[in-house]
Amino acid sequence: MTLLPQISIVMPCYQQVAFLEEAVRSVLDQEGVDLELLVMDPGSTDGSRELLLNLQQDYGEKLQLHFAADDGQADAINRGMARARGQVLGWLNSDDRLRPGALRQVLPLLAGSEPSWLYGRCGIIDEGGRPIARYIVWYKNLRGRRFSFHKFLTEDFIPQMATFWNRPLWETAGELDKHRHLAMDYDLFLRFAGITDPVVLRRYLADFRVHKAAKSSLRVDEHLAEAFLTVCRHAPASGWRGQLALVLHRIYALRTRLIYLLMKP
Repeated sequence: MTLLPQISIVMPCYQQVAFLEEAVRSVLDQEGVDLELLVMDPGSTDGSRELLLNLQQDYGEKLQLHFAADDGQADAINRGMARARGQVLGWLNSDDRLRPGALRQVLPLLAGSEPSWLYGRCGIIDEGGRPIARYIVWYKNLRGRRFSFHKFLTEDFIPQMATFWNRPLWETAGELDKHRHLAMDYDLFLRFAGITDPVVLRRYLADFRVHKAAKSSLRVDEHLAEAFLTVCRHAPASGWRGQLALVLHRIYALRTRLIYLLMKP
């Protein structure tokens, strides 16, 4: 009898061959867990497909490849989740990476039948994998050390690549909004938080890579605008505290925009 994987990670991939192998291996070289990685590529032309087919020879059925057109990143992730067989879920972008041992820490905390999720800490690395932006990492850790829904409305401090959940929560909350292209994780996690609070791990589970072609680096203003619209959708149910959160969200967004301006070469 073939055992189903306990953890499924979906990886949307498009034109990221420079970082793709490291991302794939960071998932499939995790020890002590049964897992599968579903890579969703709508048609990369930079050698990603050939690389993935070669990697599949190393990892076999643990690496599931899907080459098909999609309607964007959120749609690709939804399609991957629909195919995923694991009870614990997450996604990792093809330019980021998991830390060794991350999934072994995650699995026991999400093994129950009740909807549940967690997030850990995340480093920031450059194109060569070197740690950078230590102040931002420290600040994110500070903001995220304790969770509350109203604090989360003021600012998105949860690192997507270090966040995992179980299947009951995904089925209860629903899939990603494919019409959101930059803040779809924020919207999803706010929906998660409306169901149950996350477990907070003070351990590093992943690294977020900053590079010139990264969507989050190229479209900061659009990202912040979409995040604000996302908060506008979720805040009204919280009454005056939600309205206060909207004001604070605007202030934090202005500060973030200034930081990105100062970081530009």
